Amino acid sequence: MGKALLALAILGVIGLADTLVLTDGTVLEGRVSGVTATTISFTLASGAVSFPLEKVTRVTLDFSGDPTPRMERRQWSRVLGQVQREFFACRYLQEGLVVAGLAFIGFGQWLNFLGYNLFGNMLTAFGGISILWGLSMPAPGCETPASRLRTLLYLGLEHGWLY
Repeated sequence: MGKALLALAILGVIGLADTLVLTDGTVLEGRVSGVTATTISFTLASGAVSFPLEKVTRVTLDFSGDPTPRMERRQWSRVLGQVQREFFACRYLQEGLVVAGLAFIGFGQWLNFLGYNLFGNMLTAFGGISILWGLSMPAPGCETPASRLRTLLYLGLEHGWLY
């Protein structure tokens, strides 16, 4: 009796054919069981496995076998917001340093105008260093947050939460 239940459970998991395609070309069929800001949980016939979101190329959900959502929309939205903030922070780091440097230079010059030369010169120097650092640093590698964001957008599209 126990083996029959185990076989039915395995067949039930196999029957739910969500598809996960990894960056190395591996295609897995099972069921998406959850997502965090860095991983996706996937239930295979052999058990639950977590994969880094950046290692996932494509996610396809099979709602014909099981029409229930694989996760709560609120959970997906919270995770999507975290990854979006990480991506935008990475993407605009250089520009942020330059803008902050310009603000420090402007504030330092205003302090110089008011007669606070020591603090004004310090802020102006700090602003110049910030601008030089922002202009000379290499472009940030934002591939990891971008690929996480792509996978989460696939999940949202598959659930119908994005149009």
